[in-house]
Amino acid sequence: MTLPRNINVEIKFFTSEDGGRSSPMNLSEGKYRPHLRVNGGEYLGVAFVDGPVEPVAPGWSGSAIATLLYEPNVDYSALKPGASFEVLEGARIVAVGNVQNQEQNEDL
Repeated sequence: MTLPRNINVEIKFFTSEDGGRSSPMNLSEGKYRPHLRVNGGEYLGVAFVDGPVEPVAPGWSGSAIATLLYEPNVDYSALKPGASFEVLEGARIVAVGNVQNQEQNEDL
């Protein structure tokens, strides 16, 4: 069985005044599961699995790791290193970021 790939990202969450979230989010336990979108393309489901230990407040920027949840059934090729993306919760854009690199698949 092949595990989904992870991507390492740099991300900047908007403040609530700029249209972002009003509450903190946990980026380290796989519970925050937004969509990423590259160049107005498909909504790509991810789960943030590694980042700051404490929940991050709106306006935070930094590094995190996301798992490509539906790979290989969904085409995540747009999320290649260097790609810029939007983070969406429903139709609302709450952050922007870019892909730093991808971790390779592993077999179980």
